Amino acid sequence: MKERKSNHSYFGLRFIATGIETNGKYFLSEATIPAGDSGPPLHYHSKEDEGFFLKKGTLVFQIEGKEIELKEGDFLNIEKGEKHTWRNDSEQDAELWVTFAPAGIENMFMELEGNMDKVKEIGIKYGTYFEI
Repeated sequence: MKERKSNHSYFGLRFIATGIETNGKYFLSEATIPAGDSGPPLHYHSKEDEGFFLKKGTLVFQIEGKEIELKEGDFLNIEKGEKHTWRNDSEQDAELWVTFAPAGIENMFMELEGNMDKVKEIGIKYGTYFEI
């Protein structure tokens, strides 16, 4: 059993367990999406599935052109290759856990911290493709 060592925040994500703690199997993080946040550009991951468990609030996800409203207690899995984004249309912050399997993408979030002007270039480096 590996001891939990992660407790850093990068790019709006609080790291809970990285590939170091999970032998590369998954990355677990926690996020707060502010009320009215329009979310990230439409994008897809070529290497990871991404899961969302909504602890508080509501979020609207767009996946492959379809909209899905996630409510408190809902879980959504987005498979690698599926174009997606999300937004918070409500007046309440949303709190959620976000997983990526396998791990590795946490390195992209660390590199994106303070480098949003290079989001497309950094994303490609890690197999994430943003439509900007």
